[in-house]
Amino acid sequence: MFRFILAVPVAALAMPALAETAVPADTTLSTIQTEYTCERGVRVPVVFINTEAGESLAIAQLDGQQVVMTQVVSGSGMRYRSRDENRPYELHGKGNDALIAYGPQENADLILRDCVSN
Repeated sequence: MFRFILAVPVAALAMPALAETAVPADTTLSTIQTEYTCERGVRVPVVFINTEAGESLAIAQLDGQQVVMTQVVSGSGMRYRSRDENRPYELHGKGNDALIAYGPQENADLILRDCVSN
């Protein structure tokens, strides 16, 4: 796939899931778009968004739906957790490598391993 960094006003993004974030319309965002290829050839497109205020989000296409995740504390690398308790996905990564888990934060099951950003 491709990676790019772009600073754009929120109003210029046509992503319905972004509306959940309650980011003011005049905020400038920095975005990185990538796609992870995981075990069994599963592809997971992800857009990482950083706001001027320092909030970091990831919007991942998982199971045919957009999942909005907020960056949470990680011992090393990055870790994002779904904002929707009914879809408890997690994205963990370091460098170009990642994995995806699903379930309660303290006991999530790995659902995709060996993910590599293209």
